[in-house]
Amino acid sequence: SEMAKLEAKRDSLAASIEDLNKEIVELKEARAIAETERAEEKTENGKTIEEAQAGLDALNDAITLIDRFYKSSQKEAVDLSLAQQDPSADAPDAGFDNGEAYKGAQSESGGILGMLEGMK
Repeated sequence: SEMAKLEAKRDSLAASIEDLNKEIVELKEARAIAETERAEEKTENGKTIEEAQAGLDALNDAITLIDRFYKSSQKEAVDLSLAQQDPSADAPDAGFDNGEAYKGAQSESGGILGMLEGMK
């Protein structure tokens, strides 16, 4: 009777070991799949980060360029000494005087630069 109980326990444990070995194989396969997916996601995330950095660099360049334009255009003037005829005769009203350089929409520069800063 004791021997029968021990043999039954042995058979039960052997079946448990077999089940556990199958589960280990399944878990190893699931782990390999998860590692592969994670590697692919990591590569994709790396590309996304590179694109975002390139976008940020371009945005910073745009901010610098616009800021320089608005700062330097305040000091500009147009040299009309080489003009063969007086440009004021045929010139339509452009919102600024003849000989005066276009200075951009100075009042809007803060809004444009602020919007670009907000994109950062």
